[in-house]
Amino acid sequence: MKKIEVLAPAGTMEALKAAVLNGADAIYCGGSNFGARAFAGNFNHDEMNEAVDYCHLYGVKLYVTMNTLLYEDEIDMALQEAEFYYSIGIDALIIQDLGLFDLIHQQYPDIELHCSTQMHIHNVEGVKQMRDSGAARVVLARETPIELIEQCCNQGVDIEVFVYGALCVSYSGQCLISSVMANRSGNRGACAQYCRMQYELWNQTRDEQIQTEGNYLLSPKDLNIINEIPRLLDAGVTSLKIEGRMKRPEYVALVVRTFRDAVDAYSNNQQYKCLPERLNELKLLFNRGFTNGHIFRDNGKNFMSALRPNHMGLPLGKVIYADRNSFQIKLEMPLHQHDGLRILDDKEDLGFIANKIIKDGKYVNRAEKGDIVTFEDSRFVMKGAQVLKTTDVELMDSLLNKMPYRRIKITMNYHIEIGKPFRLEVSDGIYTSVMESQLTIQVPQKAPVEESRLLEQLEKLTDTPYEMVKGIGNYIPFFLPIKEINETRRRCIEDLSNKRMQKPMRRKFNYKNHEFIPTETKTIVEVNSLEQAQVVSEWNVFMCSSKQDVRKAFTNCIPKTPAINEASLYPNETCVISDIGGLSSPNKLLATNNFNVTNSYALSYLYSKGVKMIELSTECNERQIKLCIDAFKKRLGVEPSTLIFSYGKRDLMISKSCPVNTWCSDGNKRNCRLCKTNRYILKDMKGFEYLFMGDDNCIQYLLEPTAFERDIIDPSCAFIRFTDESSNDVQEIMKSNGFSKK
Repeated sequence: MKKIEVLAPAGTMEALKAAVLNGADAIYCGGSNFGARAFAGNFNHDEMNEAVDYCHLYGVKLYVTMNTLLYEDEIDMALQEAEFYYSIGIDALIIQDLGLFDLIHQQYPDIELHCSTQMHIHNVEGVKQMRDSGAARVVLARETPIELIEQCCNQGVDIEVFVYGALCVSYSGQCLISSVMANRSGNRGACAQYCRMQYELWNQTRDEQIQTEGNYLLSPKDLNIINEIPRLLDAGVTSLKIEGRMKRPEYVALVVRTFRDAVDAYSNNQQYKCLPERLNELKLLFNRGFTNGHIFRDNGKNFMSALRPNHMGLPLGKVIYADRNSFQIKLEMPLHQHDGLRILDDKEDLGFIANKIIKDGKYVNRAEKGDIVTFEDSRFVMKGAQVLKTTDVELMDSLLNKMPYRRIKITMNYHIEIGKPFRLEVSDGIYTSVMESQLTIQVPQKAPVEESRLLEQLEKLTDTPYEMVKGIGNYIPFFLPIKEINETRRRCIEDLSNKRMQKPMRRKFNYKNHEFIPTETKTIVEVNSLEQAQVVSEWNVFMCSSKQDVRKAFTNCIPKTPAINEASLYPNETCVISDIGGLSSPNKLLATNNFNVTNSYALSYLYSKGVKMIELSTECNERQIKLCIDAFKKRLGVEPSTLIFSYGKRDLMISKSCPVNTWCSDGNKRNCRLCKTNRYILKDMKGFEYLFMGDDNCIQYLLEPTAFERDIIDPSCAFIRFTDESSNDVQEIMKSNGFSKK
C-alpha cells in the first residue's frame, strides 16, 4: 500500500517550514517564473536550494509548480529553469503545458512529472492518456465526483485531489475571463479573480432581474472535506492537496496539522471527526464559508458565497449602540486586544483592529462572551450590524510559538574500548553515520563517565531535527572529556543530515522530434442551432457541433465532444475533441483551443497522438502565433496543420455551477429546463453582459460580451464559432470572410 500523502502549499520559506514541522509529507511551491501564482512570495534559486535541503532533511518531498502555459520564446528559459530544479534534487515538477511536459519527459527522465489541475483532466481516458505519456501523477479537476475519482484511482497512476482551500467556479485551465477582460491570464498565473466580483442575474427573455441573496454570484465557498477523508482514501487517492500558496504560515501550520491528524487516524483504523473547536480555529484563519464541493455534490447555494467574496471569520456579536464618536458591541465570544474585526454593512464593510477595548469605562486587553465593549470611532456604524472576528491574535501567536510537531527518530550505538577512539553510530533506519573521537579513551583515574551521563550527552539534540529513541552500547567505566563526546555526536549528526540531503545523480538526454505528416487544413465552423447549421451547410467548410439535435439532422456535421466529458464518451468516427481524454478517439480531426496550445512542442505532442489539425489557444496574439508556427517549420521542415480562432464568442468560463439553477430553482433541486425556455445573462458592475449557455450535460458556458474577430488571412486555416447568432448573422459573416459556397 502506498503511503498517503498530505501535500501542503508554501509561498514563502516561513510557510514551508510551518508545513514541514506540522506534519506535511510533501510541499509544493513555485519558483520566480512559470508557477501559476504570480503574486505569491515564490522562491528564487538560492531559496529553492534551501527549501530542498530543509524538506529532504525531514524526509519531506518537494514539488515545484511550472504550471503555466508557455509561449514559444519562453521555452528555452523554462528548460533552463527545469534543469536547475532537476540538478538540485526536487522530487517532481507540476506541469500544465503539454509541450513542456513532453520536453522534460524526454530530456530529464529521472524526475516525476505531475499533471496540474490546469491540464483539465477530469475523466478516466484523460488519466490513461497522461499515464501512457509518462505522468507519475494526475491532479484531477476539483469538480470530479467521488465515484469517478475511484475509477481514476484504478488506472495505475497516482491520483491527487484538492481537499481544502479556495475553489474556482470554472474548471481550471478553462477560465479565460481574466485574460479576455483584463489581459491577465489565469493560465499564466495572473488571474484577476473576476469570479470574486459582483454580478446581477437577468432573465433577458422577460427583461427582469432575478433577486438573489447577495451579488457575488460566481464566488464559491472554500473547500473543506476534512470529515470525508476516509471516503477519499478508500477510493485510492494517493495525495491530499491543500490549496494556499498565498496564505500565511499560521494558516498552513493549522490546516496541515488537522489533515495530518485525520490521515494518521485513518492509518491506525481510528475514526476521526474535526472537533467544533478546531473547525472554529480554521474559520478564524480564513474562510468564505465551507463546502464539500462538487466531489460530494454540494451544489447550488451550498456551494456559493454570494454575500461576501472574502474572509468571513466568526460571528463576534452585534452593534447594540452607535453615535458619532463611538459604538458598542455585545460579545458572543471572547475578544482580545489586537484581534481583527469587521462590521458588515450593505454599502461598505468597516474593518479595524481592536487596539483599544473599553469595558465598564476602563481600557482592557480582554473581554469575555456576554460583555459589552465600546470602541471610540467616528466612522458611521449602524445599530444592529453584524460584527465578525477575522483575526484572533492569541490563536496566531500560539501557532507561531508552538513547539515543533515533528522530530526524526534515530538510534545511537556507541562502542567503548580503552586506548581506542570513542566510536558512535547513528541511524535513522535508512541512512547510517559513523564517527570516532579525536582523542582516545582512557582508564578513569578518578570519577568515570557514568552511563547515565553518557546517554544524557548523546540525547542533547534540541538544536537539531532529531530525537534519540534508543541508545545502546558496550558500556564499561571510562574517561573521555565531555566536550569530546559532544563533538563526536555533533559531527555524526551533521554527517547524517548531509546524507539525508544528498543530491541524486540524474541523467540528461536530447529531445527527439516526433514524426509529423501534414494534413491539408480546411476551415471548421462550429454551430449551436439547427438554423445556423442550415446556413453553414451551404458553404465549402467543415461543420461541427456538440449539439445532438444538429448532428442528427445534418449527417455531414462532425461531432464535437464537449469540453467536460466525465463519462469518456468519444466517437469512433471523425470528430473534434476538446479534452485530453479525447486523444483516445481513433479519428481526431481537430483538437480545439481547450487544449491551450501555445508553442510548437505542444503541437508536436498532439500530432504524435494522431491529431490531424490543432486550433491554437485563443490567448495567442499574432506575434505568438507566428513564432510558434515558424519554430515548428524550422525544426521539422514543414508547416504545421493549425487553425486560428477567427470569429466567435469565446468561453470565458466553463462551470458545473449554474447561477440560473442556484437562484431560480426550488432550494438545491435542479431544474435544468429553465435555461432552455428563457435566455439568462449576468451583468457586471461596468455594464458588460455575459450570456450563459448550457450544453446537453448541463455544463454552463459563460460567453464574452461581444464576438471576437480576427482578420482571416488564409480562409483554409480559420476556426469560426457561432453561439447565439441569427441565421442572417451567420450568412453575413460567412459571406464577408470570403468563403466559397458548395
